[in-house]
Amino acid sequence: MFMDILAAAAIALSFLTVLPAPHAEWTPARLRYFPVVLPLAGLAVGGLGIFLFVRLSRWGVSVTFRAVLMTLFYLFITGGLHMDGFMDTCDAVFSRQGREERLKILADASAGAFAVMGCAAVLLLKVGIFSELLGAPGSAGALVALTLLPVYSRLGVGALFYLPFAREDGLALTLGKARLPAGRLILLGGGALSAAAASLLGLRWLVIPLFGGVFLHFYGHWCVRVFGGVTGDLLGAFVELSETLMLLVFIVVRE
Repeated sequence: MFMDILAAAAIALSFLTVLPAPHAEWTPARLRYFPVVLPLAGLAVGGLGIFLFVRLSRWGVSVTFRAVLMTLFYLFITGGLHMDGFMDTCDAVFSRQGREERLKILADASAGAFAVMGCAAVLLLKVGIFSELLGAPGSAGALVALTLLPVYSRLGVGALFYLPFAREDGLALTLGKARLPAGRLILLGGGALSAAAASLLGLRWLVIPLFGGVFLHFYGHWCVRVFGGVTGDLLGAFVELSETLMLLVFIVVRE
């Protein structure tokens, strides 16, 4: 079992990031742990994000330029995977078509106007957020947020794997069909631990994981209602949306 968990972590790291990881075959015995090890990939992203944030905080160039570099870092470290899912989701949602047509649009690799507009909006918003954070360096709260938010978002993705799948094929089904039955309890425990870590800075910081949990609840219901379940693109869109919104909440709470 332990080796299967390690292999699942390697699969998560290699699939969700561009970081080097040992090769591991996608067997059912390993993939059953995939949803519960996703936060480890988030922790790797968060750790590298902190390192870059601290380095950029000490660089004497403009705040805007440093904020752009932070934004591009997250796009690069994930290989654009989550943004790709978000863009496809934008095209599908704003097409205002029926469920079957929306699912076809999700599966279409081409990017439409709504995808481009959605991508530009999120990137601009992140540049603004990182400009605020880098404009007031030395905040322990910022370091904790940049560590935990990628973990929160991937805890949410793990939970979304326990919803129905919108299609009878696809990447989400491949990765999640062998899911561990007790995985939801494990993810819930991970969320509680992450919230406890955030509360060490003060009770007001609990607003962020609570907001993340509420957003996860409504996003999951929305996926089932609009698409009939989750897909790989919808999971990627959740990461982009949840992290961006939680960063916005962080900006508000720290004031």
